[in-house]
Amino acid sequence: MEGKLRKNRKWLILAGVILIILFCAFLFRVKKVTVEGNTFYKETEMAEMFQSNILERNVLSFWLLDKLSLTPELAFVREYEVTYPSMNEVHIKLYEKTIVAGIAYTNQYIYFDKDGMVLQSTEKPIKGIPLFETKNLTTFTLYSKVQMEDDELLSQILNLANLFQHYGITWDKVQFNEKNEAFLYSGNIKVNLGKRENYDEQMSALSSVLKQALQKKMAGEIDLADYMVKGTVILQRPQGNQK
Repeated sequence: MEGKLRKNRKWLILAGVILIILFCAFLFRVKKVTVEGNTFYKETEMAEMFQSNILERNVLSFWLLDKLSLTPELAFVREYEVTYPSMNEVHIKLYEKTIVAGIAYTNQYIYFDKDGMVLQSTEKPIKGIPLFETKNLTTFTLYSKVQMEDDELLSQILNLANLFQHYGITWDKVQFNEKNEAFLYSGNIKVNLGKRENYDEQMSALSSVLKQALQKKMAGEIDLADYMVKGTVILQRPQGNQK
């Protein structure tokens, strides 16, 4: 008799646990996912990425997954914050990786972050994002580092892109010739940067000069191919525009 009571008690406990789980699953089911900070995908598409399995469709289990760092990892996102406005809502704030520039190659535009990871590719250029123009063979896979036939050229591109961002240099495009010498175009100003592994010294010297020249709507050329530390940056104006 006592054994039967013990067995019934176990079944009652098990039934109680199941009922609690079902109650929580129903009461805390996710009814709404809101996303902010998204630029690569629509909010509905982003919401689907965070609702891919049954555990992510419940606020309690989603909270647990988040605490255990088991929520989705997205290649184009640096990090994200999750909050819970209500017992049935999940809010996700994204901090996406930033596009620093693009590479124009045979009618294809490849946009990448500071590490060279491809974040987007288009058949038409994206307005407002400066480009590197090269004839060097370029291949890519989305969310992987861009691949170029010449690794040295890719290093030049990444170095310049990050320095432009660091020094706040306004530029429209950079063209490379057959010797991988770089020519920067900004407004009506052309800058010969030459070929280097690191352009830090040149960018440091160029930043303030270029900013002033653009503000004054000046035109001309600057030759920094052989620039040395503390050298002089000279803007050579076109003939007939020496005022």
